[in-house]
Amino acid sequence: MKKRSFLPLLLMVVLVLSAFAPAMAEEVIKIGGIGVLSGPYAQYGIACKEGMDLYIDQLNASGGVLGKQVEFIWEDTEADVTKAINAFNKLVDNDGVVAILGAVLSGETKVVAEFSETIGIPQITPSSTAYDVTTGRPNVFRTCFLDPVQAVAIARYVAEEGYKSPAVLYDKATEYSKGLYDSFTAECEAQGIPVVAAESAAYGDVDYKTQLTTIKNANPDCVFLPYYGSDAAMILAQAKELGLDVKFFGADGIADIVDVVSDKELLVDLEYTDHFSIGAQNEMAVKFVEDYKEKYGKDPAISFSATGYDAALVLFSAIEKAGTTDYQAVVDAIKATDLNAVSGSIKFDDHNDPIKSIFFQSFDNQGNKVFVKQLDP
Repeated sequence: MKKRSFLPLLLMVVLVLSAFAPAMAEEVIKIGGIGVLSGPYAQYGIACKEGMDLYIDQLNASGGVLGKQVEFIWEDTEADVTKAINAFNKLVDNDGVVAILGAVLSGETKVVAEFSETIGIPQITPSSTAYDVTTGRPNVFRTCFLDPVQAVAIARYVAEEGYKSPAVLYDKATEYSKGLYDSFTAECEAQGIPVVAAESAAYGDVDYKTQLTTIKNANPDCVFLPYYGSDAAMILAQAKELGLDVKFFGADGIADIVDVVSDKELLVDLEYTDHFSIGAQNEMAVKFVEDYKEKYGKDPAISFSATGYDAALVLFSAIEKAGTTDYQAVVDAIKATDLNAVSGSIKFDDHNDPIKSIFFQSFDNQGNKVFVKQLDP
């Protein structure tokens, strides 16, 4: 029997597939995600990614964007800036993404922003609050508010609630705490309620009683604590021991205090600012919480899940509006954003920071978060 050669047939198949490959590739829009998914800060990156994944799943289910499905490619930085740079290069050079969602932590976001600015690719971080992330980078945006914004909001809220004699306990050696302190005290002066006592104690201290005693002797009616949860938990416990029975206020860094405080009763007199609240009553927020619980079987306890969802919303709304994935066209469309989002209405100022809502939250005596108020811009 004469043997037939299959080589011509194989060549024909290869040629046909090659002809269709570009068209097939064009049916997918690739977006890169960069952020920490492992290690001690993984919870923040996971929250961001879960919010983004939820939005993109919903977008694809409704037909995608510009008539195409979205492929979301995420790279774990492990909170390492070198890995963040490598992730950016891989996503842009190898995967061909047309925009970046991330990064998560401020340090990794800064280095990614340096690289993204050189080529102008759109980048939106859901969680980096460092001011200079967007400075001089017209292609870089964020969907979280900045530290000075929440400090000013806290001071105004304190004044609106009728407090007259605020005090502050802060860490003067830490950028986060010192920055919040500076903005808070300046706005208190502007509101006509000057700070009656300001004491400093370092993060990681275990004894705050000297500073708290000085504050108590100044007879404040509330105390601002720009600390993270573990320090704030000790401060609240020692304040109770000293009989400092006043209202306490914190910023977004204090949100995890419920995980480290043993006496949940201490939390009843604490209110703090956050990027989102599961108790928010606007239609998009309610639906987001329902959809998130359905997909992940849990509440969106970390607010960056909401700002992650909103980062994706802003990006794909801009791509749809631009009618293209051209870098500059999408950047221009992001800049012109005026959306109702999960975490409130979003517009961008001249520094590419969002003009958006701030949420005040508290706790019940079981440690459950309680929505207090939403301040819209």
